[in-house]
Amino acid sequence: MKEERAILLPRVSSLRQAKQGDSVSSQEEKLIKHSKDNGDKVVGIYTDAGKSASISDDKIDITFRDGRFIIGLNLNKRAGLKRALDEIDKDLWDLAKFTKWDRLSRNSILSKILQIYFERNGKKLIPIEDSNDPLMVDIKGALGEEEINRMKDRVRETRLYRFDKGIMVGRMPVGYVLKNKKILLDKKKAPMVKEIFNLTLEGVDYKQICAKFGLKPQSYYNILKNKVYTGIIEFEGNERKGTHPILISEELFKQANEKRT
Repeated sequence: MKEERAILLPRVSSLRQAKQGDSVSSQEEKLIKHSKDNGDKVVGIYTDAGKSASISDDKIDITFRDGRFIIGLNLNKRAGLKRALDEIDKDLWDLAKFTKWDRLSRNSILSKILQIYFERNGKKLIPIEDSNDPLMVDIKGALGEEEINRMKDRVRETRLYRFDKGIMVGRMPVGYVLKNKKILLDKKKAPMVKEIFNLTLEGVDYKQICAKFGLKPQSYYNILKNKVYTGIIEFEGNERKGTHPILISEELFKQANEKRT
C-alpha cells in the first residue's frame, strides 16, 4: 500500500473544551497515532486554536447572478483550514485528518462545500472518530448547527432574565467587580472612570486621558458612551434601571458626551 501524506487539522474553540480533554495537544496525539497505525506520513499540523467552527447564517454572503447562486464564506479566522485550502491544488499532501466533523465545521453548508471541494481536488477528508458516510456527515452537520442554535437561545434567555431583574448583561464594565454574586464598585478602577468623565468635561484631549490611564482610544470611548455608570442597563436596544451602584450622575454623563462630540 502506498504511503499517503497527511496533514492534521486539530481545533479547539475554548478553554472549557481544553479542560474537558479535547485540547489541541490531545487531538494531535490521537491524529498522530491514527496516522502511524495506518501507515500515513504526517507532513504538517495546521492548528486552529481558540477558533470557533460555527458560521451563522447572517455571515454567509449569498448572491444570485446569471442563473447561479454564489456563496461566500469568510475563513480568515481559521488560519489552519485556510492554509489547507490554499495548498489543495498543490502536490504537498494527500489527505487531511481531524477528530470529528464538528471540529472541522459546525455549519452544515460549509461542511458540504468542504467535502465537495476536497473530493474534486483529489484530496481526502478523514474524521478519525466519526463516520465518513455522506448521509451521516449531513446529519451530524445539521445536528451540530441545531446544537449551536439551542445554545444561543439558552444564552439569550439567561441574559433576558438578568435584564428583567435589573442585572447587568454581558461583560462586567470597567469600574465594577462581581463579589459573592453581587455587583460592586471596583475600589481601584471606579475612581479612574469618574476622573475620565471629569477630565473630558474639562476639555482634556482624549489622547492625554488615554496616556494617563494606559487606555486605548476605543476603550476610552467605550467607557464614555456606557450608560451603565448612570445606573442604566441595556439589552437588545431596550433600557431599564439597573440594581448595581451608580458611579456618575446622568448630568455628568450627558455633559461629558456633549463636550466630546
